[in-house]
This record gives sequence, structure tokens and C-alpha cells, in this order.
Amino acid sequence: METSIDNSFEQAMQEPKRPQMLTVICILTFIWCGLSILFGIWGIIQNTPEHMAESVDQVRQFSPEMADQMEEQMLSMQDNVYMQISPYLNFVYILLSFLGAFMMWKLQKKGFYLYLAGELLPYLGFLVAGKETMAMMGSAGGGAGQIAGAVMIVLMLIFDAAFIIMYGLNLKKMN
Repeated sequence: METSIDNSFEQAMQEPKRPQMLTVICILTFIWCGLSILFGIWGIIQNTPEHMAESVDQVRQFSPEMADQMEEQMLSMQDNVYMQISPYLNFVYILLSFLGAFMMWKLQKKGFYLYLAGELLPYLGFLVAGKETMAMMGSAGGGAGQIAGAVMIVLMLIFDAAFIIMYGLNLKKMN
């Protein structure tokens, strides 16, 4: 007579083993998705018109020119539909990335394509929003702020490409 313990042991032995590299990058993705959700919530809270007006008033004490630039940025963000919905779209992108990584954790190949969508769709948003978004990213800091925004995007591209490549290298081990 077989026991349920014996059956579960046999099933565990028959299940394909997840490669160590896939385990590590999935865990890193889970951590990053969790942090991104926290930062996203914080960003939504910080970008309320009341909080932004308060920030402008605080900056005005030190630099009236920078406060004026921040006010212009705030008005531009209120007029730009993409900037209004982008914090919420980011949650969708994070969810796609998380679900894709979770499926790859379970060795399901279709998770890679879900992850890929979650990582590439934000760049489509940059293309759709165009120059306005880039200008708003760095307008408060002038030229230095625009450079910092561009550096951030390049670093995002590098990390996203690295993870996509690493996940792609593990595709042959997935069903």
C-alpha cells in the first residue's frame, strides 16, 4: 500500500528541476516588482496637486527660478493625459512582469512573453508621449535634470535587456 508521502516524493523526483540561474533572476524580479509597487504608490501620493504645490512653495524659499520651472512642469503634467495615467499603467506593467516571472518560476515558457510585454510596453509609452515626457522629467533640474533622466532611461534599458537575455537563455528549460 502506497502512502501519500511516497507519491509526493515520486512526483517531486519527476518534475523538471529549475535551473539555478532562473531561480536567481526570478527572485530578483520578484523583489524588484515589490519595490516598484511601493515606489509607485509613493509616487502617486507625492504627485497630488496639493503636495506638488506645497513642494513648489518650499523650493521657492531657496530658488524662485526652480520653483517657476516646477510650476510649469506641474501644469504640463496636468494637461498631459499620458502623464496622468502613466502611474497606473506602471502597475499594469509591473503586474505583467511579475506574472511572467511567476510563470517562468513554474517553468512555463509563455511567462517569458508576458514578462517581455511588461518590460517593453513602458518604452512604447515613452515613444507615444515623446519629447513632452522627456522635457517634464528633467525640467526642474534644467540641463542636468534632462541628462539625469536620459541616464535613467539608458540604465533601465541595460537592466531590462540583461534580464530579457538571461530569461531567454533559460527558455529551452521551460515547457
